[in-house]
Amino acid sequence: MVAGHTVDFYNNEEMFCMQYDYYSDYYPQQQDICSQQRHQHQVCTIHGDYGPVTVPMVSTNSSPPIPMPVQVPPGHLVQQIVDESGALRHVILSPSPHPMVPLPQHYGPGPASGSSQPPQPYFAAQMPPYPPHFAPMQAGVLGTAPGHSPPPSNASQHYHKDERTQRQYNKLKKKLEQKQQRADQGLSSPSYSPRKDQIINGIKLKTSSNAGVEKEKVSYGVNVPEDPEENIQDGDDESVMIVEFLSTVSPPHIIELLPRSALLSWSALSESEKNVELDIAESDLGYEVLLADIAKGGKYKSIYNGCSLSCRIEDLRPGSEYSVCLKVHLEDLQGSASEPKLFTTPSCAPDQPLPPKCISRTRNSMQLRWNAPPDNGSHITQYILESDEGKGDGFVEIFKSKSKQHNVIRLQPAMCYRFRLSAANECGRSLPSDVVMYSTCGSPPTQPAPPLLQEAFINGLKLAWNKHPADDEFTLQMDDQHSGHGFLSVYNGKDICYKVEKLTRYSEYKFRLRAQNEEGSSRWSDEVTYRTLPSRPGPPHRLSVKGKIHAHSFKVKWEPPIEKGGPDLTGYHVQICSGNGFETAYEGLETEYVVDRLNPGTVYQVRVSCSGAGGRSDPSDIISVTTESVCPGPCGPPRLHGKPRPHSLTLKFSYPEYNGGAPVTELEVEMTAPDASKRLIHRGPETECVVNDLSPGQPYLFHVRAINKAGVGPWSEGVEVLSGAAAPDPPGQPQVFCRSPHLVSISWSAPSHNGAPITDYKVDMCTSESGDFTVAYHGLNTCCEVRGLLPNTCYSFRVQATNSAGPSEYSPSGEIMMPPSAPAVVGSLRYLATPTTLALSWVAPPSHGSDITHYNIDVGDKLIRSASTDHVLHSLRPETTYRIKVQAVNGIGAGPFSQVVKATTSPLPPPPPQIECVNLGHNFIKLKWGDSKSSDAITYKLEMENPRSLEFIVIYQGAGHSYKLTRVQELTNHSFRISAANDAGQGEYSEVFQFTTAMAPPPPVKNLKVSDITQRSCSIDWQPCRLHSNDPVRYQVQISRVRNQDYKQVYRGSECKISLTDLEPGADYSVRVCPIRVSSNSELPGPFCTSVIFSTLPAATQISSTIRTTTTQVTENRQFADQQWAIIILSIFSLFAVLVAVLMQRMIDWGAHN
Repeated sequence: MVAGHTVDFYNNEEMFCMQYDYYSDYYPQQQDICSQQRHQHQVCTIHGDYGPVTVPMVSTNSSPPIPMPVQVPPGHLVQQIVDESGALRHVILSPSPHPMVPLPQHYGPGPASGSSQPPQPYFAAQMPPYPPHFAPMQAGVLGTAPGHSPPPSNASQHYHKDERTQRQYNKLKKKLEQKQQRADQGLSSPSYSPRKDQIINGIKLKTSSNAGVEKEKVSYGVNVPEDPEENIQDGDDESVMIVEFLSTVSPPHIIELLPRSALLSWSALSESEKNVELDIAESDLGYEVLLADIAKGGKYKSIYNGCSLSCRIEDLRPGSEYSVCLKVHLEDLQGSASEPKLFTTPSCAPDQPLPPKCISRTRNSMQLRWNAPPDNGSHITQYILESDEGKGDGFVEIFKSKSKQHNVIRLQPAMCYRFRLSAANECGRSLPSDVVMYSTCGSPPTQPAPPLLQEAFINGLKLAWNKHPADDEFTLQMDDQHSGHGFLSVYNGKDICYKVEKLTRYSEYKFRLRAQNEEGSSRWSDEVTYRTLPSRPGPPHRLSVKGKIHAHSFKVKWEPPIEKGGPDLTGYHVQICSGNGFETAYEGLETEYVVDRLNPGTVYQVRVSCSGAGGRSDPSDIISVTTESVCPGPCGPPRLHGKPRPHSLTLKFSYPEYNGGAPVTELEVEMTAPDASKRLIHRGPETECVVNDLSPGQPYLFHVRAINKAGVGPWSEGVEVLSGAAAPDPPGQPQVFCRSPHLVSISWSAPSHNGAPITDYKVDMCTSESGDFTVAYHGLNTCCEVRGLLPNTCYSFRVQATNSAGPSEYSPSGEIMMPPSAPAVVGSLRYLATPTTLALSWVAPPSHGSDITHYNIDVGDKLIRSASTDHVLHSLRPETTYRIKVQAVNGIGAGPFSQVVKATTSPLPPPPPQIECVNLGHNFIKLKWGDSKSSDAITYKLEMENPRSLEFIVIYQGAGHSYKLTRVQELTNHSFRISAANDAGQGEYSEVFQFTTAMAPPPPVKNLKVSDITQRSCSIDWQPCRLHSNDPVRYQVQISRVRNQDYKQVYRGSECKISLTDLEPGADYSVRVCPIRVSSNSELPGPFCTSVIFSTLPAATQISSTIRTTTTQVTENRQFADQQWAIIILSIFSLFAVLVAVLMQRMIDWGAHN
């Protein structure tokens, strides 16, 4: 972070320059390493005792970064690298790094550019990570050096990491390693005092017995991965001990090593190394195996993550060197990786080579060449080339050497040979390659046969020919006698057929063929002549009627077509249509024809077409001809419409099927009476008439005929109709006799039929309550029996007679009162089940004239008597099925049993679970109960006792197995009880469980101030902590140098203001205060407050006070900038959460709508 900056614009690019030279406070001014005449865009290096420095150069526009001139002190090295984010980085290395213990190689580090992994810290061999000079920055923010984008150079000169840059980078890296080795050999002791530092993935952790754990993260302008202890709060010694324990893992062992796989095994963490205060089960530990391919840059990647103590690595490359290490993690905590284990896979036979390629060939030889396959760790000693010698039945070895090409000789001309290749090394022989086929050169092709006509068309000819093995291409030529140009080429290619188009119809053409290959061309084949097909002729024209049109015939004529399509016509085709489609009436060479056997008064459509060698022409224009009409044909017999009445009837008739070619104008209907007299009863176009003045029950004969403009048609066939009869008289009153409570016998006398025999009797009945009659009997008998009647009910009966004329009036009603009987069947039997009882209920059935006295309940093997319509069965077994049926009993007797109902008692409710306290704090209690893996549908009700009313209140109800109670006070006793419920009901409550909250730690102190700063002393004061209890509070003050952050305790007491002495002049210090709550039996420390940084006055009096003021301003602005960044990040996260919520709501609404 910087206190401020100015922005200059140069060539439309932003350059960020610092207003304050903060390097003077952190680096000694030994020498002026930057010249006074500086380049406008020159970067000056700053060095001291702090190791390498990385200066990121970030471009703020679309132009790529370009190398910048950098001035460094003598003996220093500078490297310019463009990372994957597009930033140009200048890595400046000190010539004398202080050696330290070599670090284990972690997966993922490295300064390589272009990697797909995120940027991670990287330290060269024997190069310790140095502490940062400023507070760690967030990813993506400028580091400790000002960044700017250089002025744009030539547009075509974009900077990329080409081969030249890579070679330069390798040379610099090699020189650096050699120089470091020489420096390590010459140094006898490190300049720094030994410290107990722990480095995990480029993050240095410093431990102290008094100050807890302090994190320091090295940031060189790149994204640093999160430290395994990043989420560990200050003062959590147990988490640090766990991380230290997880970092004691030993390297894995190689049990089995194959060319393409390896079996790893490792030991569990030793119990002797585990701290006695840690409670870690071996099953809770997870292991992660990291593998790196040395030949591919040595970048580690995770290949296994689990709880097993062994794993097999597949897909390895034979003869390759690999490095493997092991990491252990416990939930969110993770230790550092073990020492790397190097191994080399055994060599094996080479991979299958690619088929050999033919470079050149002659009639008797061909030259083959091939590429080397992967040797799998052992150099290839020889190649084996095999051939089938042109036989195609087996391979013979023809060459065996280390060369990658061979000239095969003594081959036959124009013959195909198959080859395959194998490679061999010290481990064995590879699989043979895929078989490849090549042929030697041959002689020119022989004279081909003439081309054959495959298919002829009107405007084209499709020719085909045979292909010999020596033929590569063909040339087809055609001679058009009409053009007079002789033979011209129409096709040249490798196909064996070709269609010649755009020819003249019905014309002859000559063709010849020639074959070619690489050796030359053959002679022309013999000439052959083919003719194109003729086309269809045109339609005949001027089709017309010749002469007079008759009722059954007429004559048509036409003229030949203008275009005949080639040769002469072979015939004409005359077609006529009378409404059912065209039919052929004539085929011949005449140009006129008499169409006969026609129907009078019919419209006919006529058309004519012709045919020739090319096919049949389109039909000519259609003409319509109407024949003369005649008298209509006979009509169908008239039909009786409806039922004949005694004195009238209705007739329906229709027009004849044949009207004689003219429309029918009238219809006549004639009637013949029973006395043989005839009369015309209808004349007109109507097809229906009513005949009146008829005698009942008499036969009549009717005829009908049609009339058109040509005359009167014949009479139709006659139809005889019998006039209707009258309905019969009503029957007499029926006599009703009771046979039983459910059966009666009825009889009546037959009435007069009134001209038609009685065909049916119908008996209706009704009760005195309903009054609606229903049919009880149909038939020809004059007596019947009616069953299924209700006892103690009054019934009325009536009779109706029916003949062909219709039904008669109803007879007078006859009544009877039925005697009483036993009750009806019991219906609607229901039950309500509990674990030991069944509550039965039913609806009272009809009593049938006698009151119901009681009910019999049949439950299995016993009969229970009940006086009401409900009953409760007690002392039953839970989850048991009973068969129950009920019958009603009155003074007459017992009625039938109801349908059997299978009733099952419900199961017992579940017992209450045990309550456990899984987590406890000063303001919360987390409880757990039951088995979360159980699939039973059980709900729980958790209750807590109210300390005021001493009553239990429900705090949770649901299917969960845990609950967290919040907003409670410290050191407070709380009582809980729980009950379980399922489909069987609510279970009993458990015993009362009591838990007490823990003591609350004191809050951090506020307004920590440093005043009265001198060269060797200062005053420190803060606001006292306020507790809700009366426990005293003590304060622990720690101070450390800013450079090493090694805090030491300088005061412990109850005062809120102290004075510090014996300080070093001109030094930077960091001070912090921790409150401690003191109770009767223990002490509870609170969190440390925010550290305050101050500087003592220097020993020299000429140091300006302006520098001191500016330094304080930097610290305060840096803290304020961190707060601003926190507010910005919180705002961005809140906006992202709102957008995600809106998107999810839209998706839910869309799904509900669909």
